Amino acid sequence: MIKRTLEEVLDPELLSNSVGKLGKRDVHLWVANRVAYGDRNNLAEFYLSEEEQNRAERFRFGRDRDLFVLGRHITRILLAHYADSTPDKVKIVPDESGKPSTDLRLNFNISHSHDQLLFGFSDSIIGVDIEKKDSLADIESLGESHFTEIEYQMLMNDSEDKRCDTFFEIWTKKESLVKGIGKGLSISLQDFNVTGRNGKVQWRLPAVQTGDWYVRELESEPGYKSAFATQNAIVNLSHFRLE
Repeated sequence: MIKRTLEEVLDPELLSNSVGKLGKRDVHLWVANRVAYGDRNNLAEFYLSEEEQNRAERFRFGRDRDLFVLGRHITRILLAHYADSTPDKVKIVPDESGKPSTDLRLNFNISHSHDQLLFGFSDSIIGVDIEKKDSLADIESLGESHFTEIEYQMLMNDSEDKRCDTFFEIWTKKESLVKGIGKGLSISLQDFNVTGRNGKVQWRLPAVQTGDWYVRELESEPGYKSAFATQNAIVNLSHFRLE
């Protein structure tokens, strides 16, 4: 039976008993499906600020609006859980680089693709990315223009039937790192290599580096690839699916 509102799934008692709080080096990743919830229009009434509701109304396509509203709705519920607060008191505002942030002592990041949403929560800076694999994408051209030489050779050395998977694994790792750092287009995807040992990012230009970063692939739904980036060499990972 489809749940009408997320409160039926993410009630405080359930979260406290089965999820727990964030400890040092903990990373909690949540995946949700846009289609799995009933009347998403009602979610705009819950917890979103006036600015966010106005922003939601400006989306041209209903899917994009749903993803934005659902993303902010779930984020507030989970931030409230981790901070022992209530969703209506959670503020989400852009930081100086435009990355969504909160005044709580928590770090989070959101990504969505097609009908899937990915949420990351940690006590340290985090970036996440999820992508629907597109077998029609010109991965050879994209790899050549956005990957380092090492990454591109790894891609091209793969068999054709595995090349799409390899491309989106590298791509999501790169995007999660850029989102974690929060500098957007000021960092070129060719400035760093994400295929290093133990997930440690290798920078081509030291001046760009903002400390050590580590990227890791995340088990995804069929047809998708996802990854997350943190500054912790070792993390305690918990992965949840909202169904």
